[in-house]
Amino acid sequence: MATRVTLELLKGYLERFGWSRYKAVDEPFEKEGIIYTGWRSSEEAEGYNMVIDPMVEKNCLSFRVPKVLVAPRDTTPTEQLADLLVAMGFINYRIILGKFAYDPRDGEVRFSVDMPIDENDLSYEQFQHCLGVTLKMVEEYAPKLKAIVAGEKTAQQFLEEELRGEAEVAAALGQALRELLERLDQELRRRRQAEGEEPLEEV
Repeated sequence: MATRVTLELLKGYLERFGWSRYKAVDEPFEKEGIIYTGWRSSEEAEGYNMVIDPMVEKNCLSFRVPKVLVAPRDTTPTEQLADLLVAMGFINYRIILGKFAYDPRDGEVRFSVDMPIDENDLSYEQFQHCLGVTLKMVEEYAPKLKAIVAGEKTAQQFLEEELRGEAEVAAALGQALRELLERLDQELRRRRQAEGEEPLEEV
């Protein structure tokens, strides 16, 4: 059974998502067409282009954001280019779905989410998930990567900022767990005393 992921299906899902500004076109020598669209988070923000490509011949559906930034090898300072690649590697290590990629031929950095569509249907929930991840990852990390290329931030600073957030979350969870255990211990002591039993001795 062939995949049922068609251009019409994807257009319907985009409309359902509330995304009406797109262009669906046919691709020469391809079984399916391709959808060009984009977004900007605000009127002042820089916009991003996105391609939704049902590559039926490869049994893959791709959500791609090309030219998130451009950092050519011959014009980008070596240290900043190295920092960019380190930061991208760390991001890709952390995230589950999607990836940032660097093309050394022209310096393009793009983000993509690619999912297999072998002989199966694509639910709206799956489509929404992939589209949402694409938007979130680009909005969250593109400004940070651009700052690195501009020399405004180093890879070390980027890593420290990312890991600091994780450490703060871990500390907050640890504190909450300790408080929960203390309340449970107090409640257990109260119940034992209410039942006429001796309180537990401190170890």
